[in-house]
Amino acid sequence: MRNQQVLDESEIERLVELGRQVEDHYGTPQDVEWAVFEGEVYMLQSRPITTISGSGGSAAASATDGSGVQMEAEDDNEVILKGLGASPGIASGPVRIVDKLDELDKVGEGDIIVTEMTTPDMVPAMKRAAGIITDEGGMTSHAAIVSRELGVPAVVGTSSATSQLDDGQVITLDGDKGTIRSGKVASKEEEADPLDDVRPQNPVKPMTATEVKVNVSIPEAAHRAAVTGADGVGLLRVEHMILSTNKTPERYIRDHGADEYVEEIVDGIQTVADEFYPRPVRVRTLDAPTDEFRQLQGGEDEPKEHNPMLGYRGIRRSLDTPDVFAHELEAFRRLYDMGYDNVEVMFPLVNDAEDVIQARNLMEQAGIDPEKRSWGVMIETPASALCVEEMAEAGIDFASFGTNDLTQYTLAVDRNNGNVADRFDELHPGVLKLIGETIATCREHGVNTSICGQAGSKPKMIRYLVNAGISSISANIDAVRDVQHEVKRVEQQLLLDSVR
Repeated sequence: MRNQQVLDESEIERLVELGRQVEDHYGTPQDVEWAVFEGEVYMLQSRPITTISGSGGSAAASATDGSGVQMEAEDDNEVILKGLGASPGIASGPVRIVDKLDELDKVGEGDIIVTEMTTPDMVPAMKRAAGIITDEGGMTSHAAIVSRELGVPAVVGTSSATSQLDDGQVITLDGDKGTIRSGKVASKEEEADPLDDVRPQNPVKPMTATEVKVNVSIPEAAHRAAVTGADGVGLLRVEHMILSTNKTPERYIRDHGADEYVEEIVDGIQTVADEFYPRPVRVRTLDAPTDEFRQLQGGEDEPKEHNPMLGYRGIRRSLDTPDVFAHELEAFRRLYDMGYDNVEVMFPLVNDAEDVIQARNLMEQAGIDPEKRSWGVMIETPASALCVEEMAEAGIDFASFGTNDLTQYTLAVDRNNGNVADRFDELHPGVLKLIGETIATCREHGVNTSICGQAGSKPKMIRYLVNAGISSISANIDAVRDVQHEVKRVEQQLLLDSVR
């Protein structure tokens, strides 16, 4: 028996999680004592490792690359920039400062993109890059979301990376700690993608009553998302399929025709629906603020708004331009005709039943039967949380919490504003109260509930949601397995409590 594995995979993953948490907490490598009792892993004691020393007898800090790989010692004064660690991992390479879209061609394999803020049409270059650094943005910015899906380390919200770094300068960024160092930091071994050992035909997945789904922003990430063993896609964003054309919807339709526009959407959704079939794929209709459209061809006609996050976006834009929205809905109808019955329609930024009724009527006009297809709404504003009962009576099948926007609107914190990033708290009592009351109302009306915001990957939020009775949790690609095991632990505890 001495040659047999003692710990199962979930226990090993929990130990890795504990190790990372305590090292992040203390900021230095830790010697941890632990125990397993009745299926639960406990940390008993933690103390700093004191046997790591640098040359000349001076103490040095040790870092890991997020997968437990030991990195060579570094002194704190070698950190030249700090920001928010938005996508895990460590990457070294030459800086490529991108001020304009026509400069994307200079980004090659292994380069580090440094830009003010990434946009959807930068995704091809982001896929080539070894790492991404931005001046602006927070944990829910475009750079953060897409980098995590691509598995590319990223640091956002540095304020001055484009001015402090030089084109061609070799640097090392740490997407866990949010630091940027000069020069290349050598690791003892190559960092491995944590999903490499998962196969689609045999995913490592615990059985849970609460479904665990995955968020997908770009179709190119579909395979990486599918092999996590997720129960489906809780959020597939349409806007990246459209914005990647570098044209606004109106301009694309004018230049290429409505049929080509519809096919762009069909192809993007089909890529993901194929990877997951028959698991459900919940697709959110277009939700792009005016500042993103303004950067595209045709964007000169976009209104200038003081705060685009509060402006002309989501369902309000779709209902205001029904001719364009009809083409989007036509894409869903074609997918249903092709047999993709796993595709679900989700409307963003609704406020009340009137928004829902208008959207449902447009679905019917496009040839989609709302009685036969699964459709629902995003709960992203306090108004939608407070009016969910009326929306349930209007016929929605599900309500999904977009905690990025719900937190933004509840706390009056612009989620793209680095000056108030420290005030962005999805676990704020006000946000949790809106979520809890919405889940309770939906359960009374037989409406499923889910969460697809960044907060769905946080253990504390997971515990709250499972205890509240949420139907599903959708996590970022790199967090799916951690969420699966956390959900399992919470459900086991609920079961134990119920039999006591």
